[in-house]
Parts: sequence; C-alpha cells; structure tokens
Amino acid sequence: MLEKGFIKHQQAEKSKQHRIVLLFSTILLYLGVAVLIVAFAYLLFNQSRMDSLIGILFPFLLAGLGLILVSQLIKRAYTKLRR
Repeated sequence: MLEKGFIKHQQAEKSKQHRIVLLFSTILLYLGVAVLIVAFAYLLFNQSRMDSLIGILFPFLLAGLGLILVSQLIKRAYTKLRR
C-alpha cells in the first residue's frame, strides 16, 4: 500500500484536519479574548454607570470566557484523539 500512496495520502489528510482544527481553535480563542477586552474597556470608560452596565455586559463576559474555554477544549480533545 505504501507504493501506491495510500498511506501517504492518509497522513496528509490528517495533517490537513489538524491544521483546520488548530485554526478554528485559535480563531475562537482570539474572538473570546477580543470580547473580554472590549467589555472590560467599555466598563473602564463608563465608570460612572458601572453598576447598571455590569448587568448588561455580564452575558458578554460569560460569552468571552465560554469561547476561550471551548477553544481550549477543542484543542485538547483533538490532540488526545491523535495520540
């Protein structure tokens, strides 16, 4: 099978999937960090209304943390599957 290229094609396919998963995980990580930075910056610049804004921005903070968590879980799950 090695002579016909079946095994080589299979390795290339796995590396392509690995790159896609790492790219998707990195995009989710950066998106989560961006959401957190924007939410904290908005709170920092509007300190006079911070009490009312915390209730409004709390879902965004949770979404940012969730995106970061999902990114790390995807990366960890895929690396465990490849071993």
